[in-house]
Amino acid sequence: MTTVDKFGIAFSIGFTVALVAIAMSFSGMSSAPANTMPTPSPAPTPAPAPVEEPAPVEEPAEVPAPVEEPAPVEEPAEVPVEEPEVEVSEQVMSADVSIPSGSSVPGCEETNECFIPAEVTISVGGTITWTNDDTAAHTVTSGTATDGPDGTFDSSILMAGKTFEHTFDEAGEYDYFCIVHPWMTGQVVVE
Repeated sequence: MTTVDKFGIAFSIGFTVALVAIAMSFSGMSSAPANTMPTPSPAPTPAPAPVEEPAPVEEPAEVPAPVEEPAPVEEPAEVPVEEPEVEVSEQVMSADVSIPSGSSVPGCEETNECFIPAEVTISVGGTITWTNDDTAAHTVTSGTATDGPDGTFDSSILMAGKTFEHTFDEAGEYDYFCIVHPWMTGQVVVE
């Protein structure tokens, strides 16, 4: 029951009690002895208009939604189609390479884990992102430790936690290494 409903009921009861009191005062006047002069009673004040209680709001009953059964699907007749064999290669447009913790100390070259992964294959137009996860500074420099940098890409000094990325626009094999730690080598294959 809402506050408005409670107020309406309380008002109705109070109004009824007031009307009964007024009616009793009029009935007491008619039974007074004839030889006594009735005291004039004050003019009755007009009663306030009754307040209409709002109709209770009924919650709508839940009506289950009609269940529609899907229309049967007609399967088309199979028509044999000869498809030419096409070699589909998945394009790899980006890859991440980690420079792992501890790679600044010789030994990672024995397990080929100085760059993880040590060899990455991507599509032409793809981008490689190297992240230095080691505490030491490194470089990602195209070329080999034996022949030196070839000028294709170079991260310069890459501090701990920093990244370097390069986009490869031509197919080929790109060797790279760390100038600071030349035992660290990797390769990017671009197809």
